[in-house]
Amino acid sequence: MIETIIRYIVIAIVLGVIGEVISHLSSSKTTDENISTKHYRVKAPAVLKYACMSQFILGMIMFIVFSYFYLKGNETVEMGHLYVSSIFGAIGLYGVAWASKWGVKVDGSQLEIHRIFRIKKVLSITDIGQVIIDKKDAMILYDKMGKKLIKIDALSDNYDYLLNLLKSQNIKILNKHLK
Repeated sequence: MIETIIRYIVIAIVLGVIGEVISHLSSSKTTDENISTKHYRVKAPAVLKYACMSQFILGMIMFIVFSYFYLKGNETVEMGHLYVSSIFGAIGLYGVAWASKWGVKVDGSQLEIHRIFRIKKVLSITDIGQVIIDKKDAMILYDKMGKKLIKIDALSDNYDYLLNLLKSQNIKILNKHLK
């Protein structure tokens, strides 16, 4: 029983360290106030990352509190509390990792699409066949063969820069919410 609690405390510490490493690696600014319209990164909104980090921290705090009461012999706290708080924190950590990795790096006329658990995809602006703006203003990029490349939410950082670049390159843009 004590070994199980110690194992979960070690897991919580490891998850905390992983969260800090992800936060540190993604804290370097990819854009600044004097952003170039040729070199930038379209990325998930910062508020999403902070919400996920808050969920991770809350999950770890819940785990520590439940562990304390569990070790004190409180009959109302069971292993299920520890499982749920661990899973809650792990979901938040996954969200932080996703928000840190996901994005589209624009470097002149070249795009790099980054997604979690996938290799980056590098393509030219001219490889984009069409763009569809859906009812919630999300931008969906398709290649020349009609294969979906990525969906970019309208709240993403630097969304407007990418949209303006695509317009300037005369890429076909369909606006679904006007239909």
